[in-house]
Amino acid sequence: MVPDSNNRSNTSGIPADAVRDLFQQTARPERQLHPRFCLLRDRAEFAPARSLVSKLHGARIRDMRPDYFQHFQGEDFDTALFELFLVALFEAADHRVDFRPDVPALLLTKGGATAAVDALTVGTPVIGVEPQLTSPRPTASEPQFRGLGDILFQRLHQRGWRAPHAEGHPFVLAIQDFDHGRTQGAPSALLHFLYGGSGMSHELGELFPDGFFGHQEAEHVSGVLFCNDATIAKFNRLGQEEHAASAARMLRHGACLADNGDSSTPTGYAYEVGQRGTQREQWNEGTVLIHNPFALHPLPPDWLGASAELKCKDGQTTECLARGFHPFSSTTELLRQDAPTWWVDERKRFLAQEQVTHPSA
Repeated sequence: MVPDSNNRSNTSGIPADAVRDLFQQTARPERQLHPRFCLLRDRAEFAPARSLVSKLHGARIRDMRPDYFQHFQGEDFDTALFELFLVALFEAADHRVDFRPDVPALLLTKGGATAAVDALTVGTPVIGVEPQLTSPRPTASEPQFRGLGDILFQRLHQRGWRAPHAEGHPFVLAIQDFDHGRTQGAPSALLHFLYGGSGMSHELGELFPDGFFGHQEAEHVSGVLFCNDATIAKFNRLGQEEHAASAARMLRHGACLADNGDSSTPTGYAYEVGQRGTQREQWNEGTVLIHNPFALHPLPPDWLGASAELKCKDGQTTECLARGFHPFSSTTELLRQDAPTWWVDERKRFLAQEQVTHPSA
């Protein structure tokens, strides 16, 4: 179940000095702390993620959202981590970000345009450095799909676009989806649900013949930002790149867009995190913005900062991919800090070749 952001309190009751670091002090008894917060706080191999989270919180979040401390340690951990991810993503895309305690939480401004973003999470991540695979999978299971649809309609009925700071601006629903960690970009079930069409099941086609975007009041939703990589693993990799010293070495591997741009023949990749020189992982890798063709306030193209954008016109879906490295799948392996260099090099070569030989593995 996804917590309702409307229930958040504007004041946390936490002493001012306690919010200076998210991990050094806690605002609640140990038994009330979220298990994934405890995992991130306590495990030595997650030191890079802790360092990056603390840095982002201190530089960008602490003064804007004093109550963030309480949500991050409690039952809202996944949503709080996703919001932190979104702040970093949007600032990397040159937005000025206002992180608010009410809904929608994020207000973006760039180039004279403003948009409001409501963040929500779906499902439950795997504990630990979970592999975020995005290899193609034709359909999602009905319970997962129904859960995603239910949450989108819940957000629609909350009418976040009516908030004073959001009114008259594009309104985006940002989804961190833990249930579809093995899809290439946005899962096909989500696209059918949003756009409608013959690809839906008979039952869903009768309920939503025009898709979610064609539903009453959905014209207020300018688009859906899909993501399945706002995880502890993502923060750990980026933290490792920023602070190379760690209790563990990391290998990242998977499939990516070929140099010729042909998505039908992806190529394999494998590298040690923090050892690629100036070529560093980007916050927006794996994010997909799905535009609403009926939006009252359309988003400008290539404005939000997603890695890819999808539009539907005359029943056809068109895709625009960002330039540079575009992964279709990403798996993180943790290795011992004292792993021999020759073994790590052999492991990288094997993983890259394995992805080419068996791309569906």
